[in-house]
Amino acid sequence: MKIENWNLKIKQQPLLCVVGPTGTGKTALALELAKKQPSILISADSRQVYRGMDVVTGKDHPHTTHIYGVDIVDPDEPCSVATWYDAVMPHITAAWDDGVLPIVVGGTGLYVKALTSGIGTLHIPPNNHLRSELVGYSVSELQDKLYRVDPQKLTSMNESDRANPRRLVRAIEIAIAPKKLESRISLLESKVIGLRYYDDSNYRSAIEVRVRARLAAGAVEEAKRLLSQYGENMTSLSAIGYRSLMTYIKGEMSETEMVDRWVADELAYAKRQIVWFKKQSVEWQFVDKPGTI
Repeated sequence: MKIENWNLKIKQQPLLCVVGPTGTGKTALALELAKKQPSILISADSRQVYRGMDVVTGKDHPHTTHIYGVDIVDPDEPCSVATWYDAVMPHITAAWDDGVLPIVVGGTGLYVKALTSGIGTLHIPPNNHLRSELVGYSVSELQDKLYRVDPQKLTSMNESDRANPRRLVRAIEIAIAPKKLESRISLLESKVIGLRYYDDSNYRSAIEVRVRARLAAGAVEEAKRLLSQYGENMTSLSAIGYRSLMTYIKGEMSETEMVDRWVADELAYAKRQIVWFKKQSVEWQFVDKPGTI
């Protein structure tokens, strides 16, 4: 990638973020940007926070490069945006103290938002009693309960979130919390670069190449190891890629069906990422359009 002519002004920015949908070369760009001045790299990928979940999540950066924000918890441990935030902020503040630029790279929009604009509900802790109470609720029952405590929140949720029991429970949890704690830091100055394709048809081909590369690198073997070690009833193993692999390993899906489902899930996720980041202040660059990168 040729970035010599970019007007990044990164010396004046406390934080540089490289964001966008999956399969657009964010890590490669971040590594190149890191060569331009003393920097540290921070991963903003909610799938790479788990130890031992490496191949499927794409932890394929050079072994000589350290990236903070990965391998924070074991697969059977919970990990929220607050968990990630608390893990990476000491490294970011230490970088500032040393005059080093933190470069955040990844496609988990909520993680980036926590740093660039703050999330008022970031450190509201899990309400385990409430979660136990809501375990048997259907999606429609959870929607009804959320509507009673925070109708505006339910109305503002997209279709996917309204059908997601975990996100509905968290929304209820936040709505009834006695106090909405403020994020510990809100960056007033940050630069966010977004990578995407100009031709949307390129997402499928790029994602399929990535999926097949991860299968060749041992994705099935990794999923079998995790299934044997932890079982299948974990939130971490419901991540894209793993859920298709688990179904395949159990003999409920052919290899071709597994690949097609994995690619389709990644493509749907990429579309959701674009929708999210279009609502943020992002300087977009097209990776498939001559003259932009």
